[in-house]
Amino acid sequence: MPGEFEPYVQKFITEARARGKNITIDNLIIKRDSILSPLLCGMSNTISSKNDVQKIITIGVPYCWQNDVQLEALIFHELGHCILGRAHDNSLMPKGDSKTIMIPDNISVYSPCVYFTTNCDLLYRRPYYIDELFNPSTPVPDWAK
Repeated sequence: MPGEFEPYVQKFITEARARGKNITIDNLIIKRDSILSPLLCGMSNTISSKNDVQKIITIGVPYCWQNDVQLEALIFHELGHCILGRAHDNSLMPKGDSKTIMIPDNISVYSPCVYFTTNCDLLYRRPYYIDELFNPSTPVPDWAK
C-alpha cells in the first residue's frame, strides 16, 4: 500500500473503534492506477464485510481530490464497500444533502472550503457522516432537517 494511504486506513480503524466497532484489516491492498477513467477516483473490487476474498482498492489520479479531507472521504468510502460491506446509496436528507458518505461521485460531503466563498466549509458535518458510515441508522442531524 502506498505510504500516503496508510494513515487514512489507520484513521478508519480508529474511527470504527471510537464507535464500538472492532475492525481488523489484514487482507487489504490499496494501489494507484492512473488508467482509471478521469470520472472514477477510486473503486473497490468487492462489496463485502467478509474476509473471504482479497480486498483491493484502486485509487485514481491525485487531481480527483483537492485536499486531505477529500482523500479521507474517498478512502473511507471505498473502505465502506470492502470492509463494511456497504453499497452505494443515493438517499438524501430533508434539505437535499446526501444521507451518507456512500453516495457515488461525491467526496466533498464534509470538505472544507477549496475556494474562498461563503458557507462552503462543511467540516462540521464530518462527525455525522463518520457516525453514519459505521451505523446507517444514525438519525438525521439538525443541520439537515
